[in-house]
Amino acid sequence: MAEETLSARLVEIESMLERSRRRFDEGSRLVEEAQQLMGEIQQAIIGSPKRVSPEDSEEAASRLLNSLKASGSEMPETLCGGRLSVDQVQRLIRIDGHPIGITEMEYRVLELLAFARNNVVTRAMLLKHLYRRSDDQPQPKIIDVFISKLRKKLRSASGGAEFIETIPQRGWILRDIDGGQGA
Repeated sequence: MAEETLSARLVEIESMLERSRRRFDEGSRLVEEAQQLMGEIQQAIIGSPKRVSPEDSEEAASRLLNSLKASGSEMPETLCGGRLSVDQVQRLIRIDGHPIGITEMEYRVLELLAFARNNVVTRAMLLKHLYRRSDDQPQPKIIDVFISKLRKKLRSASGGAEFIETIPQRGWILRDIDGGQGA
């Protein structure tokens, strides 16, 4: 009798697991579709093409970096509604006044995002900024690693706030919001 009860319970659990797997698969598919649609909406808002050729990306990287250097623009003392500050002298960042330990390369990624605030920064731009000579450049996916680690540190220090936004098939953006909007 106990074996029949256990057997029936096992069948019931297996059925529940199968339903859960189907729901998970459906949820994953919906998330992927939503991300794709969100990327298309962002592209429409930004007004840039969905796909950029490597040549165009290189040219855009050069233009942005040259214009930043030529303008002599200064990085603002605070970004993201005042929550994020960058001390260029000590090469230190702070979230809500608390210092955050980041590597030199993570600092340089954040530095370019901050200088280019509210503009998309591509992988090519970051490679050009981090590695001055093209023959020194590692695999382009290293940028994803730097962004991922930097995001994780910022998220952890800020209680979950996202400062760096991904623009699908384009790059990343640091949106410099007003203090009234929150981070």
